[in-house]
Amino acid sequence: MTNPHRRTVLAMLKIADLVVLSWAFIGAICLVVPGEHWIKVLETKVKIRNVLYMVGYVAYWQLVLRAFGLYRSYRLAPIAREWRDLALAVLASAAPVALLGEILHLEFASQNFLAYFFALGFLGLAGERRLVRALARSMRHHGRNLRNVVVVGDGDEGLQTAARLARRGDLGYRIVDVVELNPPQAAGSGAASHPTGSHLRVVNGKGGAGHAHVLEQVSALIARHPIDEVFVSVPLDSGQPLLRAIISLCEEQGITLRVVSSVADLMLARAQIDEVEGQPVITIFTGPPDSILLTAKRAIDIGIALVSLLMAAPVMLLTAIAIRLDSSGPALFVQDRVGLSGRRFKFYKFRTMVQDAEQRQADLESLNEAQGPVFKIRNDPRITRVGRLIRRLSIDELPQLINVLKGDMSIVGPRPLPVRDVERIDVRAHKRRFSIKPGITCLWQVSGREPSFDDWIKTDMEYIDNWSLGLDFEIMMKTIPAVLSGRGAY
Repeated sequence: MTNPHRRTVLAMLKIADLVVLSWAFIGAICLVVPGEHWIKVLETKVKIRNVLYMVGYVAYWQLVLRAFGLYRSYRLAPIAREWRDLALAVLASAAPVALLGEILHLEFASQNFLAYFFALGFLGLAGERRLVRALARSMRHHGRNLRNVVVVGDGDEGLQTAARLARRGDLGYRIVDVVELNPPQAAGSGAASHPTGSHLRVVNGKGGAGHAHVLEQVSALIARHPIDEVFVSVPLDSGQPLLRAIISLCEEQGITLRVVSSVADLMLARAQIDEVEGQPVITIFTGPPDSILLTAKRAIDIGIALVSLLMAAPVMLLTAIAIRLDSSGPALFVQDRVGLSGRRFKFYKFRTMVQDAEQRQADLESLNEAQGPVFKIRNDPRITRVGRLIRRLSIDELPQLINVLKGDMSIVGPRPLPVRDVERIDVRAHKRRFSIKPGITCLWQVSGREPSFDDWIKTDMEYIDNWSLGLDFEIMMKTIPAVLSGRGAY
């Protein structure tokens, strides 16, 4: 039961996708092949074999885009999920050239071509989809491209779900009716008004008979109205029989079913639906979800770490020599720190204190200036002469670039804490900082780096809840003047 308007929109979207990929293909050829030769490539003799190759390749693109679900509804999906699907689809679209380029004697087939094709294809499709989304939102606000929805809910859950959908006009849902499984006693006559102002079906009772009546009501609504989607908000325990029956009903008639989870009220966490061998799995997470953006973050980390290590190699060598000449002991300080998901890793930095600094810490606990479980002293007597200088310049942090390459840390993220500090954290919510990789620099450092643990945790949570590549870039840019000024470094 596909909406005719939606079929038209999807057909236009498919054509636009193929046009974008075709231009990406041609553009990649032009960028790879020298100017005097690329026209010859594009003027390849029109042979039946070549035509069949191109027709087959374009058809393959269409299959790939469909296989990665790029023509399903993204109304309720985050943008990051669509971008991930686009990136994977473009990679798969380039695969035949990578695998068959040598066999088919394609002159332009090279690693550079694949890189250009991926970049142009991804950026083109992403820009096209953003434009489509903007147009779709505009149309929905003007009452076009709407989807008829039936909401089935337990008590107030159905009304709340309908209210949320009604408030989000950009989603384009028209509430046809709300069917309550267990209506409030105040309903009286069995009817009440809901967010759309239309008649509300009220079905009394739970259990077999009540479930059968609800199913009849939903089936009758589908028979009377063109229904595009059914939202179901019922308890996951007692509502299982009804949920299975509605799933079967929607499957038979090709109607999209959306289950509104009532597992828990999420204040900070977010949720997404995954699956294991066809079995739906509700995933609840607090840190950034695995996505193409995290992959990009990792790629940026590796790139920056490699370039920085090469550029800083002379400084690091001189620093190591200065440390060894100034005091006895190794140039590097290696300590167990706590990282992503509470895992321990070996943390590297240049040694700025005397060799037995950790053993002497217990005698200095009374001088701790930091609030909370962390330990910091502004004029720590264990710091060496060279150590004080390289701390002021933040040179002692450079070996952590090795931790970034190993994957234990990121360039930007909450600072990794020693095991001693983590064991003293007595507020369970503070451990949410371990839901993301620790970093060399963080929002707390560029904000002043004062020894208040509560403020530190607050900025860490702010970073986790608002993470984006743009925020990482902003923090990196602010780190440079913070390091040069030596603000709060001790």
